Amino acid sequence: MAEPVADYLEPGEALRGLYRPSFRVYLRRELFVVTATALAFAPVVFFIGDPRGWIVLPLVVLVDLFVFDNLGDWRRNRSLMWLVTDKRLVQVDRRDPLDTRALPIAEIARLRGLLWWRLFVVGEGREIIDIAYVPGLRDLRAELARAREAVA
Repeated sequence: MAEPVADYLEPGEALRGLYRPSFRVYLRRELFVVTATALAFAPVVFFIGDPRGWIVLPLVVLVDLFVFDNLGDWRRNRSLMWLVTDKRLVQVDRRDPLDTRALPIAEIARLRGLLWWRLFVVGEGREIIDIAYVPGLRDLRAELARAREAVA
């Protein structure tokens, strides 16, 4: 079912892009973190020399998912969508459509990326819109940069 994005647009505002989180991007991030952690722990396991030392790796996955709450991060972000218009960046929570956040394109001060899974859009007033697990995040960042330059 298509989202009624027209409800979130102001009169005369044109939609440039609609972005939603992807579970595939989240899984790629988890795989990256687990692999990096396994590589960091591999010398310790080899030093111990006990085959049971590899039990550390599943524990790392559990710690990453539940202690660092990366699974909760996915749950918080999966219901969000971001609209890029010619005037604003709008964040909409699809569970609560009245809970929207908007940042005018002209007020974007910085775009900070965290590898391929997260983009922090920082406004001049230090407000932050966190865009997470969106496929094509590099394209979104470039689009926001172009829109910011066009408005300035």
